[in-house]
Amino acid sequence: MTFPTPYQYFQLKNARPRKRFGQHFLNQPLTAERIVESAELAESDTVVEVGPGLGALTRFIVPRVSRLHLVELDRDLAEYLGENIHESQGVSIHQQDILTFDFDAVAKEAGHPAIILGNLPYNITSPLLFRLLESVHAVKRAVFMVQKEVGDRLTAHPGSKDYGVLSVLLGACAKVSRLFTVGPQQFYPPPKVESLVIRLDFMSGRLPRTCTFGVLRRLVNVAFQQRRKTLLNSLSACYEKSSVEAALVKAGLDPRLRAEALTTEQFMTLAALLGEKTVTR
Repeated sequence: MTFPTPYQYFQLKNARPRKRFGQHFLNQPLTAERIVESAELAESDTVVEVGPGLGALTRFIVPRVSRLHLVELDRDLAEYLGENIHESQGVSIHQQDILTFDFDAVAKEAGHPAIILGNLPYNITSPLLFRLLESVHAVKRAVFMVQKEVGDRLTAHPGSKDYGVLSVLLGACAKVSRLFTVGPQQFYPPPKVESLVIRLDFMSGRLPRTCTFGVLRRLVNVAFQQRRKTLLNSLSACYEKSSVEAALVKAGLDPRLRAEALTTEQFMTLAALLGEKTVTR
């Protein structure tokens, strides 16, 4: 497969990258190859690439795996990929929004969880991660390039200003690793921020038997909604105060603590203790 550089492509098409899609095309093959290598792909793996664009990562994925799904929202780019990559190479091209993509169906067809790769635009990073958390059984691993400030939040530890809802929820379902940063000059057009490559190794079955992901997500959302409040006060907005007090005592937690002080494990313990029945509204 041979692909033009992003600059050459847009000159040829007399067009520009689309701002509404958050398009910034990786223009460094060595960095693209490093990202793909970070996913530790095996020939038997099924891969979903998010927003393949002009194939910066794709060219390094195709020789490594037997099955690849390319999910590209931009119709022109999807057509371009279709003209340059053949179905006989085990590749399917889906011209659709990744947020509507059926990861469960892909995993069922493959008979095993998929691996996800991609350079994620800012506006879809959180929604996509929530989708993957809801389909954690269908995903084995993900390697994403995200805006560095977003990556800082995703990999934050308790007590830091970046620690929040996604930090906790990802910790409940995946091992999150920071890999390396990528400077703006490696993209066309260059963004105004640095990017960070992260790896997520998903772990299904980590939640306590008495705690569903939905219960944990609601609890964490409530706790961080007014993060300057104590846990007792913030959680009492949606749970019976007496139940919150009892759960905090049983979990060995000081009611005066704030959400940012708790580890993922402590949130899971609280979610298991509070469950669904004590929700007041």
